[in-house]
Amino acid sequence: MVEEIATVAACEGNGVWLTSTPVASCNACNVSDDCGTGIVAKTLTPRQQRFFVPTALTLLPGEQVKIGLNEQSLIMAALMVYLLPLVLLLLLALLGNAVGLAEGWVMLLALVGTASGFMLARRYGQQQEKHTQIVILEVLPSLGVQQHALS
Repeated sequence: MVEEIATVAACEGNGVWLTSTPVASCNACNVSDDCGTGIVAKTLTPRQQRFFVPTALTLLPGEQVKIGLNEQSLIMAALMVYLLPLVLLLLLALLGNAVGLAEGWVMLLALVGTASGFMLARRYGQQQEKHTQIVILEVLPSLGVQQHALS
């Protein structure tokens, strides 16, 4: 199970809205400010993600929780987003080439295959969003409670 820390943004009758700030994967080294990959990672990493999690727990806005997502769901989503467009690009380009189309048409077919792959991945993601369960694993103690306990 993939785990992440999230903050309760709002509460509704049957669940809570959580926000999570993804961590850029390229902040580990000392030269990440001068590295092109580090700069791109900081630029393209979304600042905050907001999502709804159904739960019977009574939570307050501002509380932090540890959430979990099944690894299989994450791997399937990655395969659909990265592999499906690539496979369709290659299949349609090879098909166009095998039929004997001109290079421009082969490139257009490859572009259509890529776009189709992304559209199929998006549709798959929308369907999985309804079935994928993010679960709250535990409610993390708040800093104020910890300071009170130490006094």
